[in-house]
Amino acid sequence: MRRRDVLRVTMGVVGFSGLSGCIGDESSSSNGGTEPRSTPTETAASATETSGATAASPTPTPTETPVPFPETCGPLPDIDGVPSPPPELTEETVEAFVGEFERVYALATNEEYGDVESLRIHSVETVGERYVVSLSVDAVPATPTADAGGTTSTPLPPDAYTHRAVYRVTGERMVRELRSHIDDSLLSRTCWTLEGG
Repeated sequence: MRRRDVLRVTMGVVGFSGLSGCIGDESSSSNGGTEPRSTPTETAASATETSGATAASPTPTPTETPVPFPETCGPLPDIDGVPSPPPELTEETVEAFVGEFERVYALATNEEYGDVESLRIHSVETVGERYVVSLSVDAVPATPTADAGGTTSTPLPPDAYTHRAVYRVTGERMVRELRSHIDDSLLSRTCWTLEGG
């Protein structure tokens, strides 16, 4: 009888130590449960994947694709108030020149415009050897005049007095693209020679 008791105790100790070996492969979670241990290899692989994803960043694309200038361009328009091209081209001098040029040119070439209410320069960029200026104009309608029969023209909708323009300027030439303020579609393109200006 004593021998049986000793055997039971011995079996209990051996069984418990074997069980504790199984439990040793798992770690306790903070909520009292058990969860599998992660190996150093898995952690390193995860860190590599994460750092690889962070390191990969999209390459910025240029905002302007150089548009070829026309083969021949005429002289600057003979309009009172058109400024002379600056002797030295920089982003600042080109911005001032284009802004004043557009103000005078828009009024002189659009009979619906009575005055320029606002002219906003949106961007000035240097692309290769050219400067690209994007702007928009809001004009005040011209005062309607009566025709020979005494009738006046029907007023245009308010957005008819708004337009966008993109200028491309080099030391020799300047291109003006008139664009729709609604969908940015090209309405017309005009080129002038600046050499000797």
